[in-house]
Amino acid sequence: MYLKNEPHVVIKRPKKVTKGHHGGNWKVAYADFMTALMAFFLLLWILSGSDEEQLRGLAEYFTPSEVPLVEISGLGVVIDAIKAPESEPTPDAESMPKGPDEVGQQEADIAETRTGAVNPWLELDNGSTEEPRVDEPTTMLTDRLAEALDQIEESFAEKMELSDLAANLQVTVLDESMIVEVVDLGDHPMFPTGSANPSEDLRLILAEVVPAIKGLPMDITITGHTDAHPFRDGTEYGNWELSADRANATRRLLLDEGIAAARIKSVTGMAAVEPLYADDPNDARNRRVTIELRLPGTEEGPASN
Repeated sequence: MYLKNEPHVVIKRPKKVTKGHHGGNWKVAYADFMTALMAFFLLLWILSGSDEEQLRGLAEYFTPSEVPLVEISGLGVVIDAIKAPESEPTPDAESMPKGPDEVGQQEADIAETRTGAVNPWLELDNGSTEEPRVDEPTTMLTDRLAEALDQIEESFAEKMELSDLAANLQVTVLDESMIVEVVDLGDHPMFPTGSANPSEDLRLILAEVVPAIKGLPMDITITGHTDAHPFRDGTEYGNWELSADRANATRRLLLDEGIAAARIKSVTGMAAVEPLYADDPNDARNRRVTIELRLPGTEEGPASN
């Protein structure tokens, strides 16, 4: 009981409320943000120290202007990345032109250099012996190589008698070259064992390949390969002679199918020096003939991997 003259005292005590844990998701998001921000500043730092040629190379890497080329191996088709020609030296940064007019002029000079002397045999296969004067741009040549590959592929797909031979043929199209390899596969050898006489299967394959490559403005090199099995004991005739004879037999077949003799620049036998399957030098598929087509005047590369 309170007296009238005494003050009324009220005591309030705050209630403590226990809240749930807020979690650490924000820390993960913040760490990701900081990582991205650091990567962005590193990118800016690298770009600030790059010259014009390096920046152009980066732009070309992310947005390539060339058309991807195609590689076909047997019945399967694989899209392969384009390879830059190794014969073109990269200009020094100090020798690069500074003004926009000089840049445009240099690009024009490079285009003229790459398109010059492209097709000295463009018209030879239609019976003419005169070298043509019309130059063919590199992009046009790339399109023609892709068309030749499509033609070969369609020929083997349409003819039932060639369906079993498609696996014997490996065609690789690069930026300015084509490599045609005819390999031995068990039931369909290209040559009888120890012989340089072409089989009927090889004749059928080349009869379909030649129409596709006949009009291409490219020189031809032919290389014969064998496996690592020794040829014969006690004889002087071995894998070197056999591979060279098989390459020469292939040359005669190409001429019979209409390839101009002037286009063939070399016929070589490599024995088992460059196996297609290095892990097993005795593999039958190492016995093959490689027909490489390259632009006249370009440096010859390896015929096989």
